[in-house]
Amino acid sequence: MKTIFSILASFLILCSCQPAKDSGEKASHLGDLQHEFNISEEAAVPFNKGLLLLHSFEYEDARESFQEAIKADPGEMMAYWGETMSYYKALWGLQDIEAGREVMNKLGKTKEERLEKADNELEKDFWLGIEILYGEGELADRNKAYAKHMEALYQKHPGNQEVAAFYALGLMWSVPLGRDEEVFNKSAKVAEGILEENPNHPGAIHYIIHAYDDPKYAQFATEAANKYAKTAPDAAHALHMPSHIYLAMGMWNDVVSSNEASYAASVKRMELKGLDDKARGYHSYSWLHYGYLQQGRYEDARKLLDDMMTYTERSPSNGARSYLISMQNMQLIATGKWAQKAAPMFVDYEDLALTTKAQQNFFKSMLAFQQNDVAAIREEIKKTETLYDVAKLEVSAGGIARCSAGPTRYAPNKESLNRANIIIHQMKAMAALLEKDNKNAETNFQKAAELETNSEYSYGPPDIPYPSFELYANWLMENERYEEAIVQYDLSLKRAPGRAMALNGKMNALKKLGKTEEAKETQKDLNAFWKGEQIASI
Repeated sequence: MKTIFSILASFLILCSCQPAKDSGEKASHLGDLQHEFNISEEAAVPFNKGLLLLHSFEYEDARESFQEAIKADPGEMMAYWGETMSYYKALWGLQDIEAGREVMNKLGKTKEERLEKADNELEKDFWLGIEILYGEGELADRNKAYAKHMEALYQKHPGNQEVAAFYALGLMWSVPLGRDEEVFNKSAKVAEGILEENPNHPGAIHYIIHAYDDPKYAQFATEAANKYAKTAPDAAHALHMPSHIYLAMGMWNDVVSSNEASYAASVKRMELKGLDDKARGYHSYSWLHYGYLQQGRYEDARKLLDDMMTYTERSPSNGARSYLISMQNMQLIATGKWAQKAAPMFVDYEDLALTTKAQQNFFKSMLAFQQNDVAAIREEIKKTETLYDVAKLEVSAGGIARCSAGPTRYAPNKESLNRANIIIHQMKAMAALLEKDNKNAETNFQKAAELETNSEYSYGPPDIPYPSFELYANWLMENERYEEAIVQYDLSLKRAPGRAMALNGKMNALKKLGKTEEAKETQKDLNAFWKGEQIASI
């Protein structure tokens, strides 16, 4: 039953940082909401917390809050909406469609029966979005239909912040691959409109960062990035998310501090809830490792990787294995040698993404290259080509997996095919170098660089572990073709601003050409974050 209390409260700022009623309970800091949902007094507190957490992609904790709201008031429709939404992680390509439908069926067995539970038109409109997201058809089609639905609600309910927030998010969901500039910029503008009315809306701040998350647009999200962690410090993802903008701008000191805080928050949550290693924030952990490498803090990075091998052996989840593969690549590439306590760890990757499989094969090839073992590299090339051919059969003409009604994060798509192909050409170049076939090596270096020029931005540490432009540039340096090397280093820096190995390579090329002043300027860029010694190359 709705109360006068909840109706009045809906027009007030529902601030999560107000003192808790129980003096023994510490208040959370997750941002502010000014929603217009007519939530019952019994369910209001956990529902509001769940909605705040949902906007910061803290899905598991949001789910617990919505379940608490349902327990407090089994008739609160929007609590079921929230729990169902917690099973939908479209920006990550994941949806537990069966779990979501199970929650929907608890509210009502049919769409008509569920809609009868709506307290008003706004609740009915939001629930219709759930019916779309968990309806029939391919995930990509449902995402597009949801975006159109939210666009209609945006026009129908002008000024409603939650309608605007989920419209901004839905717009980004509607793009199956990469960044559609028109759509993402529109999403950012919608979110920016929310902040004009409510500067501390966590979803609006969060979605602006996602919408501008690449080197070309990152400058437009620096204010949001600087603000998000302060607005929602109790959400580990909010502590990490600013680093997307910092990485896209080459601000490595900020990348490191952001992910140190985020990973520490994930460990604190894990300990408080008595969870196992799967609850560790491996995403922020891997970004921290990459940030340390950019700073030249190789020993700090080595310790992180040693621990990651332990965590993965102890609990080999999909995430742990995927991030371990990436981190092993990054460590070897940055330092030029394997200096871990343990031997390299090769995981079972059968259930992982195509790009991740190609990364592990590339890692093995780099180790083989250092041992002058061309036969081993050829074996990794053969394995990767087989994986590529099989995955190609699974991708539709539209560039996404043919069957994507459920989880899609590990399904192949046009971009993962392209990245695997890039890595194949890189390995072929390595093999050709060992065979003293410089012409064939350069052909493959050039092809890899060409393919990478047309690939999507990685939205984090590079999915191509060794950027093709740098591989090619390093070879050009060895062949004293310094002007051409600078062109390739600049291409790498355009896609990954401030990347240490590219800056160092460019600086050395400039010195070789006698361009001392330009080399000093490049050195200044490196000095802004560099804390290590010599940069290695392999």
